[in-house]
Amino acid sequence: RARPAGPARVRRIAATLHAAFAAAALCSAQDQLRWSELPPLTDTPGLGGPFVGVHDDALILCGGANFPAAPPWEGGEKVWHDAVYVLDRGADAWREAGRMPARRAYGGVASTRFGVALLGGNDEARSYRDCALLTLDARGAPSFAPLPPLPSATAFCAAAAYEDTLYVAAGTDDGAATHAFWSLDLGAPDRAWRTLPPWPGPARHKAVAAIQSDGSGPCFYFFSGEVPGLDAGGRPTYEYRTDGYAFDLTTEAWRALTPTPTPIAAACAAPSGQAHLLVFSGSTGAYALSPDPRPEFPRRVWAYHTVTDTWVNAGPMPRGLVTTHAVRFDGRVTIASGEVRPGVRTPAVAAVEITATGHGLGAVDATVLVLYLIGLVAIGVRLRRRSHDTEGYFLAGRRIPWWAAGVSIFATQLSAITFVATPAVAYATDWLVLPGKLMIFAMAPIVVLLYLPFFRRLDVTTAYEYLERRFSLSVRLFGSASFVAFQLMRMAIVVLLPALALARVTGIDVYVCIAVMGALATIYTVLGGMEAVVWTDVLQTVVLVGGMLAAMAVVVSELGGVAEVVTAAAADDKLRIWSGSLSTTELASWSILLGTLALQFGPYTTDQSVVQRYLTTASERGAARSIWLNGALAIPIGVLFMALGTCLYVFFKQRPEALPLAMQNDEVFPLFVATQLPSGLTGLVIAAIFAASMSSLDSSMHSIATAVTVDWYERLSQNATESGALRLAKALTVALGVVAVVTASLLAAFDIQSLWFFFQKCLGLLSSGVVGVFALGVFTKRASSRGVLAGAFASILTTAWLTWFSDLQFYLYAVVGIPTCVVVGYLASLGLPDRDRDLTGLTRAA
Repeated sequence: RARPAGPARVRRIAATLHAAFAAAALCSAQDQLRWSELPPLTDTPGLGGPFVGVHDDALILCGGANFPAAPPWEGGEKVWHDAVYVLDRGADAWREAGRMPARRAYGGVASTRFGVALLGGNDEARSYRDCALLTLDARGAPSFAPLPPLPSATAFCAAAAYEDTLYVAAGTDDGAATHAFWSLDLGAPDRAWRTLPPWPGPARHKAVAAIQSDGSGPCFYFFSGEVPGLDAGGRPTYEYRTDGYAFDLTTEAWRALTPTPTPIAAACAAPSGQAHLLVFSGSTGAYALSPDPRPEFPRRVWAYHTVTDTWVNAGPMPRGLVTTHAVRFDGRVTIASGEVRPGVRTPAVAAVEITATGHGLGAVDATVLVLYLIGLVAIGVRLRRRSHDTEGYFLAGRRIPWWAAGVSIFATQLSAITFVATPAVAYATDWLVLPGKLMIFAMAPIVVLLYLPFFRRLDVTTAYEYLERRFSLSVRLFGSASFVAFQLMRMAIVVLLPALALARVTGIDVYVCIAVMGALATIYTVLGGMEAVVWTDVLQTVVLVGGMLAAMAVVVSELGGVAEVVTAAAADDKLRIWSGSLSTTELASWSILLGTLALQFGPYTTDQSVVQRYLTTASERGAARSIWLNGALAIPIGVLFMALGTCLYVFFKQRPEALPLAMQNDEVFPLFVATQLPSGLTGLVIAAIFAASMSSLDSSMHSIATAVTVDWYERLSQNATESGALRLAKALTVALGVVAVVTASLLAAFDIQSLWFFFQKCLGLLSSGVVGVFALGVFTKRASSRGVLAGAFASILTTAWLTWFSDLQFYLYAVVGIPTCVVVGYLASLGLPDRDRDLTGLTRAA
């Protein structure tokens, strides 16, 4: 009577999934600039050159200049102002909150956590060096705290802030251009301006600046502007520039960029997504010889993409504006007041929301995706009778073929982090991280010869049983708890990454993506146990690699062949594979190789989700072969993923208009899949992205359930039974599926620039101590239980300090963390020895 339940359950799941994905087909195809109006300024015709910023959920505008009586061509006099206007979030009108210490306009401004920085500026008499931080007190009144004065007076400068540091590209000092670039760290105890290398082009004023990532790190972008001069008769002249430069905030070096399509002097700019800068309007200089009244400034938004170094016309804006600032307020880019044409201001306040509406998922693609997902559940239904005891549920009865175990190890370590984020790394940067893949083969003999025999011959179910036999129960529980904590974090990331990417480019709601992956992985894991996990991993690997190869074939064909791709990529230095730098703070080949080797110790020697695969084969020889197969798969497929990322770079450099303005770099592969692949193939590759996530999620859920059941319930409960353990493991699997869905949903609210690198940081932080404990156990006899715990906690504290308070490159966290545990643990063991115990078969030390 139980047999019909499986097919009926599958049919119900199929209907539910198809309904969930069908709505995606209704989505439109383009990011849009959605403009709206905020309350206008009151009691003023508008202001040119005001200071505009955001602090404490309030939009602040102060200073500025205008022609209140009449336009200049009618003899109107220019007047500078000191009023401070505030628009509180949700308010329907501005309020005049107070006065500045002096009348100022045309200075630099940047919003920081300390307040709005007001930098230099001028009045009718001269330019100034004065700087201040503007904040609002409890009553909403403005307060001004002095900052160190600029090295020299400047107006019409370009300023931006990154974290706590201000950057200012000087403008003019009483009409004379100043070729200077400065920075000020607001978080430093002794605030002082630093003089940095100036941009390569000529001195100028009214340049446009903003800070955005170039794929590798933050840069100060600097475009256009006016170069003032004098003609032969001593009359003022202005050269309107189109050159642009980027200042890398890490290396403190400038590089030239693609020129702007037209001059954009005095425009305002704002970052969008992870790699776009939006430039609003700007002066082209075309009005300079026009009769009065001069024409309006262009109503155009330019979008610059920092990764591909390309410009596109992003669309119109309600009115052209110059000499004001674009700030992010209440979730939108807001542009307050400014000049609509020379001598004419506006009190209007425009706001723009950059929205991503998705590209839709057609009926054929939705069907392909649903059929694949149902196939995974069917495997769990088919194998449910073979997981009726703990041996079957935890270790698949030790009947998994070595090749299937090897593919499962590969799928577990691959995850969506590799499938989605690795191409994104090559797309945004280069191939510098690729040599780290070779460290899998360096790790394989270490695991096969030195670690695997302990796990197989001691007949353990979890890796942490070894720690109790070698040390004590407390060490075992520490190792198990560390693994569980890391996997709980990993579960959220491997679900979140593809869900975010798919949601933005297909229109499927992000929470639907998260729920579907979490629910289906939970169903087949609970039903089929480890055997279902392994065989679904095999199917997922086939779909994943097939989808990646299909996408590669399409993009290479679109670009005209491999030779064209290589030529274009090499011209932009996108194939760089080696860096001889000895830096400890930037990516360098030596740190990638050494760091990747250290990071591999965690997954392959202590991670239950991988070690459990070693135990599912019939023999130690089979387990060793599975480890070597994993390496044989990981390296060439890793190369293909990097190549795919480079192909995507070349593709979108040729078609920059296809890049959504709000896009995150991790979305580049799903974007290509959703917009460029033919119907049916799109569904297959999206299924592969789901596969990449679920192949890691199922492993995490199952291995956590195994660790908690075996290391905690069976070890600590005096009334533990096999049936009770099996029920607990399945209940835990269900609960963990819920936890993965909930935590991924919560994490979706955070802006993590690259989840690949975020994951690498977490790996070094949480795994180094456990790796050191295992190493002390395997390779020494003097290590004691209290000593290794002291070493582990020292490692965690050291790695945490490196993560939050140092500039050390994150690949080196484990390089420091593991030796810290080994050294401190060994020395502590000398002073805290264990009582004599028989270590036969538990250590390789002589």
